[in-house]
Amino acid sequence: MNVLGIDIGGTKIAVCLANDKGEILGSARFPSTSRYEDALANIAFLARDLASKQGITLQQVDACGISAPGPLDLTRGMLLRSPNMPWGDQIPIQADLEKALGIPAILENDANAGALAEWFFGSGKGKKNVVYLTMSTGVGAGVVADGHLLHGVGGNAGEMGHIILDIHGPLCNCGMRGCLEAYTGGRAIQQRMQAYLKDKPNHAFFRLPCVEGKVENLNFKALLEGVRERIPLALEWWDEFCLRLAQGVGAVATSFNPEVIVLGTTAYHSGDLLMEPLQRLLPRFMWKEYYTTCTVRTSALGLRIGELAGVSVGFYAMMEKGLWKPAQA
Repeated sequence: MNVLGIDIGGTKIAVCLANDKGEILGSARFPSTSRYEDALANIAFLARDLASKQGITLQQVDACGISAPGPLDLTRGMLLRSPNMPWGDQIPIQADLEKALGIPAILENDANAGALAEWFFGSGKGKKNVVYLTMSTGVGAGVVADGHLLHGVGGNAGEMGHIILDIHGPLCNCGMRGCLEAYTGGRAIQQRMQAYLKDKPNHAFFRLPCVEGKVENLNFKALLEGVRERIPLALEWWDEFCLRLAQGVGAVATSFNPEVIVLGTTAYHSGDLLMEPLQRLLPRFMWKEYYTTCTVRTSALGLRIGELAGVSVGFYAMMEKGLWKPAQA
């Protein structure tokens, strides 16, 4: 059984063909284009090319899953106006791809798609209650509860990046104060670093190789390198990052009582530098009953999650129809 996956982002679009074991049979990507029609044509061309290289036609592919940033209208299969996408509003991508490819297409937001990928093929494999925390530019979550994806009334369940940790905290890019994302989102960290250090050209941060003395290079990667180099300010900020993330993970555990909480990109790249202090802090923010039954892990898929996210949306749709069952751990 083979499924096509489309992962749509603000800077790139990935097209992937994979089987039901999560093995990537072929993939390709291209920069996001300003014209939707051009992107649609590129997706269709690459999809046919990937299928052809496997000796099959698109009609022999079982489904096409689409992972895209919100806001979305899942009922109508539409992309709404996203701050990171240039295509405008009310884009009927699900119907357009079904027409272009000749196979069923299913749309899902990228956090939920990532949760499905980790559930089927990654750190949540074999479990029934899994939460995936996206940790990149922003922070979101996909929630699998009792073996089903949780959507909520408007399809916006899982916006854990915008739980309020401190009503007097920093202003979040969403407009509220003290959100988890305001403390742990990549964009928020970049903004904080640049605002604080822009008038301090002699600070040790600017001597890091990844910064090269440029304010615009102050970002999460620079913070991570600063921690490794034991820069005092980096260590201070990192302590707060770990504390606030532990607070957020505790809220996730308390809200959903999952078996596994999977942490995405930021945690994957940070490794033990993050996970060791996080594990020490977690008992402060969740009852023992949660802490002893919930495992907090980094993504097992790593850089493959973008490709497998769209694929997993297709497999989930087939699972819900009784046409496919995920493998157990």
